[in-house]
Amino acid sequence: MSDLRTIATVRKNNSQEVRVRAIVNDGYALIDVRVFAAPRHGGGEPHPTAAGICLARSKLSALIEALQAAEREVAR
Repeated sequence: MSDLRTIATVRKNNSQEVRVRAIVNDGYALIDVRVFAAPRHGGGEPHPTAAGICLARSKLSALIEALQAAEREVAR
């Protein structure tokens, strides 16, 4: 059984959003960062796409550091 919790949602464009989710599956704590797309014919909830990453919670600090480095780089 898995426990899934949405932590944050960031709008990507008019039809997509990025969701950051915490997942506990079979005792493993994971972080999932995934693109969700609106249904093509309107209405309904956005659905997850294959675009994204899922990594162990222990790797989260390294990912945050990498994103901060990317932010510094593009701010130059």
